[in-house]
Amino acid sequence: MSVNFVLDIGITLATVVGIVDAAIFVWVALFRLERIEQALGNSKLSLDAKRQWRNAGLVGRQYRLAMAIGVLLFTHLYVKRGLADPDDVRRMPTSLKRWAMIPAVTGSVVLMVQFVLLVLSGRIALSTLTL
Repeated sequence: MSVNFVLDIGITLATVVGIVDAAIFVWVALFRLERIEQALGNSKLSLDAKRQWRNAGLVGRQYRLAMAIGVLLFTHLYVKRGLADPDDVRRMPTSLKRWAMIPAVTGSVVLMVQFVLLVLSGRIALSTLTL
């Protein structure tokens, strides 16, 4: 078994996990978003996203979920700017936090793993990347 074969298997598995994660993210946007937004009822960022994107279909729902996840991930930053209510985040049920956070964090980790595996396999040459 060669190193490239192992890297190819890793890339394939990471891709499958990424596709499943994206499907879960869409499911959360369709079936759990209202409860998440209700739990973040006093957060300005979530209220504004809901008001502006409520008629934008699935893309709007995903954007609203991303804003809610942002409130959960960066609570301190948004509280300092007056965009989030820390009491809402504290009172939010743990199950809703998990539905929001697990797909977001998993997707980020999968993308990083895929990038590293692609670099190691030689499919992405770091020497060609410029800043």
